[in-house]
Amino acid sequence: MTDTERVEQAARSFLADRPDHEDTLEKLLTHEQEHGSWEFDDAPVESGLFGELVSREFVENTADGGYRFTDRQAVSAALHEDNPTDTQPTAQTSLGFTISLPSVDRRVLAGLLGGLLLVVVARSLFFQSVFTNGRIVSPANDSYFFRYWQAELLAQSNGLFDLNTLSTVGEVTNIRPLTHVLYWWFAELSSAPGLVAALVPVVTSVIVGVLIYELTQKLTADHRIALAAVVLFALTPAHATYTALGFSDHGPYQYLWIGLMIYALGWLAMDVLERSRGGAANPAWAHTRTPRAWGVAALLTVAVGALAHTWGGSPLSFIPIAVYVAVRVIADVKEGVDPLVGNLPALGGITLGSLFALGAHVRWGWHESIAATVPVAVAVGALAVAVLAHLWFRVDLPAGGLLAAEGVVGVVGVLFFRWFRPDDVARLVERSDAFFNRETATETASLFSLDQAIILGPMGQIGIGFYLALVPLLVVTYYVVRNYEPGWLVVTTFTWFYLAIATFQLRFAAKFAIPCAIFGAVGLVYVLDAVDLARPVSLFDGDAPDGRPLELPATPTVGVYLVGAIGLVLLLNLIFVPSLLAQIQYSEGQIDAVDAIDNHAEELNRTYPENFVLSDWGDNRMYNHFVNGESRGYGYARGRYEPFISDTNPDEYFDQFNNRVGYVVMTDTEAPAQTVQAKLFEELGAGNESVAHYQLIHSTDDVRAFALVKGAVINATASPGETVTARTNVTTEGESFTYERIETAAENGTLKIRVAYPGEYEVGETTVTVTEQDIYEGRAVSSDG
Repeated sequence: MTDTERVEQAARSFLADRPDHEDTLEKLLTHEQEHGSWEFDDAPVESGLFGELVSREFVENTADGGYRFTDRQAVSAALHEDNPTDTQPTAQTSLGFTISLPSVDRRVLAGLLGGLLLVVVARSLFFQSVFTNGRIVSPANDSYFFRYWQAELLAQSNGLFDLNTLSTVGEVTNIRPLTHVLYWWFAELSSAPGLVAALVPVVTSVIVGVLIYELTQKLTADHRIALAAVVLFALTPAHATYTALGFSDHGPYQYLWIGLMIYALGWLAMDVLERSRGGAANPAWAHTRTPRAWGVAALLTVAVGALAHTWGGSPLSFIPIAVYVAVRVIADVKEGVDPLVGNLPALGGITLGSLFALGAHVRWGWHESIAATVPVAVAVGALAVAVLAHLWFRVDLPAGGLLAAEGVVGVVGVLFFRWFRPDDVARLVERSDAFFNRETATETASLFSLDQAIILGPMGQIGIGFYLALVPLLVVTYYVVRNYEPGWLVVTTFTWFYLAIATFQLRFAAKFAIPCAIFGAVGLVYVLDAVDLARPVSLFDGDAPDGRPLELPATPTVGVYLVGAIGLVLLLNLIFVPSLLAQIQYSEGQIDAVDAIDNHAEELNRTYPENFVLSDWGDNRMYNHFVNGESRGYGYARGRYEPFISDTNPDEYFDQFNNRVGYVVMTDTEAPAQTVQAKLFEELGAGNESVAHYQLIHSTDDVRAFALVKGAVINATASPGETVTARTNVTTEGESFTYERIETAAENGTLKIRVAYPGEYEVGETTVTVTEQDIYEGRAVSSDG
């Protein structure tokens, strides 16, 4: 048998085993004829099948690390003899070329769309609370800080492409510049700033859901786990809360960039691994040469550069990158993969992203300097350890000593940074102190708070996914330490990091939820396998990265049991998601109070600061956003509201406010009888010690709003020392009551009674008519007697 016959027979043998891949050989023949060789990216197959293909005797390696057929004519003859038929839909171009269209597993697509729909639904449970009374009411107080800057930038910019706005952001905002720019830009694009504020959190969550699915599928080659990860992510209470419909904070963008960063690093790592498993002679070079890797590296560039300017604590976000690169290059050396070449796309993405961060800081004045210098320092450090590992690899030194060498490089780098940027080091120390000692908000408590009996905190914030993830996280971490799994190294690094900082501050739980969903999904499918409701899991099986087709349950009964089991497992998530979301929504009474105040201020033509609303600081930005647009801060309310409601004389505060406050909103809280809280909220300012400067304009069981007024002065006469009562009936929104003010006549028989409501007053034996203008302008009126 001649060589040509042997090649033709080997090709026919392959086609007999893989009858659906005639088209694959056709494409590779065409590509080889045009380019001389081909590689993994040129073959429309997963890495397991690719490895099988290149192991056949009709394929040989090329000097540049690629592959080619040993005899193209023989392979073509085998194809022609078998008369292959297309297994995928095709389209004919006008030039006569046939283009194969990618096949789609409809079950997988339906499952993914269902999971993403769940992401949307979970975050939109309180749709009517957001779109209410003709307003778009963002939940939570801090949303209105970002809506304030959105409105300010819209007012100052000259349109969608006004690049001067980028510098303006750097000048007027101290931190989170990119977040402000994106809210402004999308508002300019849509001409609907409120709608942008409402939809951005949900849209970014959907994108993160897609990234989680894609990365999980690449890691596990199991559609079931990938879909389960999306479901767990969708029903993570903390993340659903921080990305709820209308929650226009920096969080939605932050989670997007973190998710994109994990995805990009994970994809790049898995690409090297798949090429190694596929039999590439030099997987590092094969990875670096592919355009797709550089495309993903571009996504990493965006994630790194954007994250640096998205939130105040952005330097913290680059710690897991530094840890990952340091460990990854050691793993590469142990595996025999060139750590510099194999990581070039990732290093390029990190470096370019850090340079973009630096450029935005220098050019537009974005953020404080540490937001730019820290990512640059991490990029330089990553390049340094990669070059060090490359040299280590070239001289074939034991991988064990590389860690110590990296330690030396790290120490030198820190000392140099401390010498070169002492002010940045001082600022980082200051921020670190604030991180560990900040106690000014509920979200700064630990995820494992003793108040939540340690175990209930993760359940309430992450849901059952946290406990499903624990064992897989430990097992995968152990496996990664002992085996070359660079993709899982990415996910374990970020998971452990965000779990660690969530231990100190609860607000990082939503970030932890992104990689945790992957491990939780692994745990969920293992549980279903344990009760015979799912086929076994092969977590580290690299033979079929595209995964087995998604299969329906064997019988309807099994399907019912499967749905029931999943529902039972996710029951607590289904309870905690709506309960947490409810805590950040504004009540109907609060929004009605906004309407009452807004209408009252408009009728009187009150402008800021005469229409400033004093309330509990946790709601203050919301009230002022809708009434006067000044929702930049809540410092005044934070310093004045509690002392005010704890005092005993509300009228004394009228002069102290000095026209700085126009309205007061109070909520139902327990307070001693003589306090302002009791006198105004419980007694409506009309009790035994009625008030002269607070006019009730809105009342519900849980919210009451008062307008501050000068009050009209009723002049009357009586016998010296005689007590005189001015009385009227008041009907206002939500309440009807009798309002009385009592004064004692002076020695000359005169008295002045200041009142807060217009109306017909009985003053002793006489009546006095007080108009609204008398009340608002502080006029004096006299009794008939």
